[in-house]
Amino acid sequence: MNMLVSTAQDEFVVFHDEDPAQPMPVAAEAWKVLVVDDDAEVHQATIFALKGLVVCGRPLELLHAYSAEDAMASLRCTSGVAVVFLDVVMENHDSGLALVPRIRAELGLVDTRIILRTGQPGYAPELSVIRDYDINDYRTKAELTHTRLITTLTAAIRSYDQIRALNDARRGLQMLVETGNQLFIPRDSRSFAEAALGHLEGVFAHRVDSVFCGPVSAGCIDSEQETLGILAATGALSGLAGQGFDGLGEQVVAAALIKARAVRAHVFDAGSVCLYLGRVHGKEALVYLDLPGQEIGPLVRQLLEILCANLRVSFENVVLFERLHFFAYFDPLTKLPNRTRFLDRMDEGLSSFASEHWTVGIIDIVRFSELNDALGHRSGDLLLTEVTRRLKARLGAEALVARVAGDAFGICWRPDEEGASAVLDVFSIPFFVRGHAVPMRARAGFAHAVALPGGAVELLKRANLALSHAKLEGDQHWRFFSSEMEANTQSRVQLLNELRSALHLRKGLELHYQPQVSPKSGRIVGCEALIRWIKPQGESVAPDVFIPLAEYTGLIVEIGDWVFSEACRQIVQWDSSGLPAFRVGINISAAQFREVDFVTKISAAIERSGVDPARLELEITESVAMEDPDSVARQLRELKALGLKVAVDDFGCGFSSLGSLNRLPFDRIKIDRAFVRELTPMTSQDCIARLIVKLAKSLGLEVIAEGVETVEQARLLEEMGCKEMQGYLYGRPMSADALEGWINRDVVQKD
Repeated sequence: MNMLVSTAQDEFVVFHDEDPAQPMPVAAEAWKVLVVDDDAEVHQATIFALKGLVVCGRPLELLHAYSAEDAMASLRCTSGVAVVFLDVVMENHDSGLALVPRIRAELGLVDTRIILRTGQPGYAPELSVIRDYDINDYRTKAELTHTRLITTLTAAIRSYDQIRALNDARRGLQMLVETGNQLFIPRDSRSFAEAALGHLEGVFAHRVDSVFCGPVSAGCIDSEQETLGILAATGALSGLAGQGFDGLGEQVVAAALIKARAVRAHVFDAGSVCLYLGRVHGKEALVYLDLPGQEIGPLVRQLLEILCANLRVSFENVVLFERLHFFAYFDPLTKLPNRTRFLDRMDEGLSSFASEHWTVGIIDIVRFSELNDALGHRSGDLLLTEVTRRLKARLGAEALVARVAGDAFGICWRPDEEGASAVLDVFSIPFFVRGHAVPMRARAGFAHAVALPGGAVELLKRANLALSHAKLEGDQHWRFFSSEMEANTQSRVQLLNELRSALHLRKGLELHYQPQVSPKSGRIVGCEALIRWIKPQGESVAPDVFIPLAEYTGLIVEIGDWVFSEACRQIVQWDSSGLPAFRVGINISAAQFREVDFVTKISAAIERSGVDPARLELEITESVAMEDPDSVARQLRELKALGLKVAVDDFGCGFSSLGSLNRLPFDRIKIDRAFVRELTPMTSQDCIARLIVKLAKSLGLEVIAEGVETVEQARLLEEMGCKEMQGYLYGRPMSADALEGWINRDVVQKD
């Protein structure tokens, strides 16, 4: 049956019921169609004709306006109007035509399809209207049969949908181009998650309920311990932010995320999308978008996939930055802050630390390198991890704990009533590693956390200075920083600078020589070269002050090279003065002996000076000789091949065995002054000095006693068979000129 609706004189719209109504999907969003006409019957007829119509899988929602102003108001408050059926003649003969540019320019609705329908074509000639006005179709009311109305509307809606999809795609691509670089700005996972959700909303041009699921700490290198969590969330899902992945339970969000993780791909479901951003260094990231009633068309899907490609690269970038940050500021083994991060954290909280009486400390594990070598590096790593666990448990969650060196930990905390030293109690019981109980000892240095011009660096320096003093006292000791320590350190630094200057400028350092005498003839048989340092002001610095300092800093090698060269030069000068030939003993430090080119340097110095190498005797301590007997024996043989003699100094104070001593090519043994000092007629028959003399004879070595100060000591040593002596009884260390005078006077007296 046809329905004829009269809208004006001689104007009829015939609606044919030739097309059965289509079922309407419940969840689909309706197409919004605005009917603008001043005739109420037209509105009723349109409602009747389009009742139950489904276009492109979606129902219709009819909106009604009875004037141009009503239409403008409706369009202003309603978004997404697909089609406007617009009458020409309403308040005025051209009200509809005048409304067209307002819709396009004033409201900016360029996608909306405008179908002009009129019952009075004379007021709106078709050619001129199509040419002059931005409309999409022109129909007279007489020709809009039921079928023609539906086909015209369907074509307009399809056009609108396609144009909107193209515009959405263009807008999305423009958004990707304009904002793509912004995804590379975030340097941490949470900031990236927030930026990613914002960009995804840009694809849909409206607020979207979404969550970003990613690694809680993407910089952590231990992927086995990585956990996923909700790093960011928007809209109705914002309450999930901060939750762990396992805490989501049976929610729809969790199910979608689990599904995407399982297939490692995007999952497009009805009403939702789960995007899989990939796996980087064992870290995964996913995005869930809740889109109820919204169809994801091919263009939007393509945009999402393009954006996901950018997100995937950006996610890799974030993981890389977090890993770089981790390696720059944290220890990979213990996951503790490193020295740099420890200092930053202390500087950040120094004001509160000072007001709350916190303490800064450094804990050094005693001989950890030996334990590491003995047990293996894997066990050593486990020990450090267990030390970390105990320290954190002992100091509490507020404390700062860091690994500031291979075997040293930095701590900053507020000590309890037991005091700072109680932290060493963590080492009171053995550490159990791989089935072994490993006892460990530690030393510590502490300093009060006070505000200083140098900040955290100065505080750590104070704690380290206190640790240095604790090391001097042995294992399991601790010291608190004091101003005296700082003063002593400054004095040592100044002394070291002056010593280095004296060495380089060749001013202040000189050799003194102590005679070595044959007690039988009373004549000189040799001397020992001893370094002395006299400052420009005339102040003499004792060798037991500057020699340990030089050994500690490594300057002893350069000093030792100078001593040897200077002794060679002096021997040549003495020979030119006509003095009788005698040997010169030169002390060699352990640091010199460890130099790979030590023998080469000795040979070069001899060649430069022209000295007879037979006049030189190198003195090394027993402890140096026993460091590596095989290597030492090889070097000693090379030195002896040059013509030098070798003596073992301070014999009896070390722990050398007879077998080791017998393998080393020594020429002479020096009895330490400590054994000479204890000589008396009561002890001479059963003393170490007598044993050393017997040992030397049995090995075919010469023997000399040093530190001889009395006639009785000399007599007892001579009775034992000691044929050479050195000490204050015969002469104190003296300058080269003084020794020359001493020798000349001795020769005159003997003659």
